[in-house]
Amino acid sequence: MKKMKLILTYALSAAIIFILPTKSKGQDDEDHGHRHKHDHSELILSGVRIQNMGEDSVIIYINKKDHKFDYGGTNWGTFPFYCKKGKYNGHWAGVDFGWNGYVNKDFNMDFGPGNQWLDMNTARSLMVNLNPFELNVNIAKNKFGFTSGLGFSLQNYFFTGSYTLIGDSSALMAYNTIDDKGRPVEMKVNKLFVSYMTLPLLFEYQTNPGHRINSFHFTFGVIGGLRLQTYQKQRLYQWQDTYYLADDKGQKVASFYADDPVIRNHGPYHLNPFKLDASVRVGWSYLNLFATYSLTPMYAKNKGPVLYPWSVGITLVGW
Repeated sequence: MKKMKLILTYALSAAIIFILPTKSKGQDDEDHGHRHKHDHSELILSGVRIQNMGEDSVIIYINKKDHKFDYGGTNWGTFPFYCKKGKYNGHWAGVDFGWNGYVNKDFNMDFGPGNQWLDMNTARSLMVNLNPFELNVNIAKNKFGFTSGLGFSLQNYFFTGSYTLIGDSSALMAYNTIDDKGRPVEMKVNKLFVSYMTLPLLFEYQTNPGHRINSFHFTFGVIGGLRLQTYQKQRLYQWQDTYYLADDKGQKVASFYADDPVIRNHGPYHLNPFKLDASVRVGWSYLNLFATYSLTPMYAKNKGPVLYPWSVGITLVGW
């Protein structure tokens, strides 16, 4: 019985030593208290002491100060914002949520008469960034570095009016959608959706590269974008009726029959195929905020209004 208990004691010791990383040789030389000693009543192995208290009792002591759980150099104490301990790790990869809109060249959202179709419901104009890949390059002391990667940006621009965009003409046109009595058609949804594949070129400073939970960071740079898909989506309160497109003077220029509550028209709508945004990210611990402002116009030259998109939001999950 005693032999069996002794065998189990040593097996348990080996398992604990396998789980808990041991100290380096230099550390063992400095700490004479951590030594290997074997007898029938007590076993001491780097930071772990197993003591035989009789025929039926064994006490295991673990010195937590001697063991920091650092497997493969990864600081798991910061999960899900974990990072390689002591290495520069930027703040790009993750899921962002926020709001987007656009301004004219005077940084104004008042677009004047004749451009009422540009009026937006900013509260409903939501956007999501999905950034799955990130590349980091350390520049100085693992606190300042360069970050790139790959992402996808999904943007929604909700209109307040009942305007329909026509993008197959020589320039972008917008017509008011009315019924046979000349009244604007009420819509649950009237939005322009645009998606981009994005490539960031960012520089970042962070105060604590080894522990993102307790670190402040500031990121700045540009984000390039390639337009992937564009469509206008309208959801009607009433359908199975004939509606009309009218210009600013109320003249009917076209008609269509709505046989479904959802109308979705795909097309480029004369949007620029590429974009370049100035970007800033700032945060502490789990709180990460971002903002972007486009350096390039939203629409192609002489094909639509001169607008510059912007976005602000928060990082929901980062890695």
